[in-house]
Amino acid sequence: MTPGEKDGRPPAPGAPSGGKDLEREVERLAVPERSLLERDGGVAAVSPGEHRANPLSVVVEALKMASGLVVLMAFGLAGDFFAGDLPTLATLVLAAAGIFAACLALSLVVWRVRTWELTDEGVVMRWGLLNKRQLTIPYEHIHTADMSSELLDRLFGLMTLDLDTGAAAAEGDAARMRGLRAGEAEALRAELFRRKRAAGSPAGEKDGAPAASDDGVPDERPLATFELAGRQLLLAAASQTSAASQAVALVVLLVNGLNQLIEWGVLDLAGTGDELVATALPVLVPAVAAFVLAAIVLGAAVSFVLGLVRYAGYRVERYADRVVVEHGLLSRSSRTVAVDRVQHVVVRQGIIRQLVGYAEVYVQVVSAPGEADGEPSGSVLLHPFVRMGELDALLAEVLPAYAGVVGQVELRRLGPVACRRAVVRAAIWWPFATAIFFGVHWLFGLSGLLASAGWLLGPLLVAAVLLSVVLLAGLVVDALLAWRGARYGHTARELVLVSGGFTRRTTIAPRSHLQRMQVSASPFQRRAGVATLSARTAASDAEGLELRDVPADDADALLAWFRPRG
Repeated sequence: MTPGEKDGRPPAPGAPSGGKDLEREVERLAVPERSLLERDGGVAAVSPGEHRANPLSVVVEALKMASGLVVLMAFGLAGDFFAGDLPTLATLVLAAAGIFAACLALSLVVWRVRTWELTDEGVVMRWGLLNKRQLTIPYEHIHTADMSSELLDRLFGLMTLDLDTGAAAAEGDAARMRGLRAGEAEALRAELFRRKRAAGSPAGEKDGAPAASDDGVPDERPLATFELAGRQLLLAAASQTSAASQAVALVVLLVNGLNQLIEWGVLDLAGTGDELVATALPVLVPAVAAFVLAAIVLGAAVSFVLGLVRYAGYRVERYADRVVVEHGLLSRSSRTVAVDRVQHVVVRQGIIRQLVGYAEVYVQVVSAPGEADGEPSGSVLLHPFVRMGELDALLAEVLPAYAGVVGQVELRRLGPVACRRAVVRAAIWWPFATAIFFGVHWLFGLSGLLASAGWLLGPLLVAAVLLSVVLLAGLVVDALLAWRGARYGHTARELVLVSGGFTRRTTIAPRSHLQRMQVSASPFQRRAGVATLSARTAASDAEGLELRDVPADDADALLAWFRPRG
């Protein structure tokens, strides 16, 4: 739309229309039945009646269904092409065309039978060819509305709008509107929240609607906007590396490669293992150390690139009744959260971000267990890289109800007994593992295997001992950091818990959102005078809402604070 049409006015005479007019005309040709938007008294709204996905989605979904088989056939086509086998090549081409045609027909059938409609009661989703099904989602039950676009969808300008009411496991794919143009998805999401606001307003739509401009169009401009600058984007990606998984993957690849070399006879270790280890051990140790270092560096580089792809284009906008978070370079994600559905806030800091004084902020909403964009479906990334000193300023603009809570509450620390118990929990497994290790060593000695393959088992057992010692040290350090950083406290209306070692979590949960709080103590805890405090909100993810070894008196005081008063 041109700037004049966006405000409900015709463009000025002689104003350049640019590519927007052409895009609008192409979109009207693509959906000849009706346009998604219409204007009633100057106010843009979704046109009545049933709607389907954009016809371009038929091709996109067919390509997705056939992509795996097409890739497999592409390798076959390449081999036959270089081999000069033209009859087989023609057969594979026809087979690929037939598969795509079948997927295209199936996609067309799904497109025809799947519709959605906005009614007075809510969003009505209809689907099914033989068994007709219908799902009605009341507007006031919508917790989040997520827009996502995979790489192939972005090439065609399509998006998926996913509605979440907290019963995603039951609704499943039925609550998704696929194949929407980007402008249509944004307009539809704004309309859904306008109707949600109107449904939740006791005085009706007039009181629930945002302020209108002079021409009667609702003012839907964001109240606050935050973006991630270039330097912040680089630091956010660099501080969110996960080198361990990449290193493990490289180790697995190396082991598989060595096994393949042995099968090919390149490394014939039969009968020469002792001599090989004796001669190669001085070189093998630094080589392994260099490989581990290279794996960590390469893994960090890969994680850095993945972080850039994930956080690129980050943007959060605060409206009167919702928060919109967008990020992603290849696959674009836009998640909309109703402010009144936020259950608690989690501020998370990895070990690197603890050192530099930054954190990432998540909001927890009501949702069924699952995954969305690499995050738990009930967890929405609010900000990926915020300075701890600027946290209250961010919350004051985006979620004012949570601003200033951490600074107001008097946080208490765990006692020395909690430190001792944390170290014991971290190290209790090591004596048992050591006993099992020596038991296995003894069994190998009895069976004679240790004598025949000592050149291989010896270094493996030494590596296992070293690995267990490193793991023990890491767990003990994590326990000490968790005890040192643990805090707990409350204001008149909010509970604040700080937990975690290498990954520290600060959780802010309003008392009105806590559905239950429990204080439990094992016989050992009762003897030490401590207890475990756990709380739950309506969100499926209870991260950060549990703290061990709280003094029993303080745990009882927190439980008394939570109990309803007369």
